[in-house]
Amino acid sequence: MSVITLSLQHTLTPWHQAGMQVLAILARKGGVGKSLLARALAVQALTQGKRAAILDADPQGTVLAWRARRPHPAPHVVGLGNRAMADVLREIESGGGDIALIDTPPHAQPIISKAAELADAAIIVTGTGPEDIEQIRAVYDIVSNLRKPAGIVINKAKPNTAALKAARGGVLAFSMPVCPTDITDRVVHPYASANGLSVQETDPEGRAAIEIGEVWEWLVTRVLSFESATTPGHDNTRTRPRRTRIPA
Repeated sequence: MSVITLSLQHTLTPWHQAGMQVLAILARKGGVGKSLLARALAVQALTQGKRAAILDADPQGTVLAWRARRPHPAPHVVGLGNRAMADVLREIESGGGDIALIDTPPHAQPIISKAAELADAAIIVTGTGPEDIEQIRAVYDIVSNLRKPAGIVINKAKPNTAALKAARGGVLAFSMPVCPTDITDRVVHPYASANGLSVQETDPEGRAAIEIGEVWEWLVTRVLSFESATTPGHDNTRTRPRRTRIPA
């Protein structure tokens, strides 16, 4: 079944017994590809029969602009604007969402902290440059202090380079799962985005789409399942997700 068909589907299987899953996409540094990952994972969720939504909390509105170009009605995309993040997430959940991804702005620690606080889990996105790796620490500390399951995804990677090898070594300093699949810096991503699509829709058999699928499988088994997350202070014996209550 195609992504397009799934995006229009209404009778979908539940995400899990405890309600909507909230995933924060975080990075302290700009330009590492948070919006790309949020869009790609939301589309991948559609292919798995999930009702997916993206909360665009970045004032740049990158995902909102993508949604305006998109020829399909799903995933649902909503901007944060001046509303409370908890209210928007509640709205998404009341509309039947299975998973909501929060695309956060860089350099805005209050929004990053609030997204991490309200999320069930977080993904820290990083590029391969030394400054990219250096900026992980601030976000790592936020999710660690909140005792949230989290993992790291390396984006915009150039295979078989010294930079990627150094980045792979650098992320080992953080006690959390690291996705074994790097998202390669491929031109198909911006070209798909220009048409309001993701690579799974423009080239479903291509390597870029395969990488997103592998990142999704890692996310589901190592982060969203919470079974193997190693964020400091996390109880690794839990076998079901713990819902984070959205404050009134």
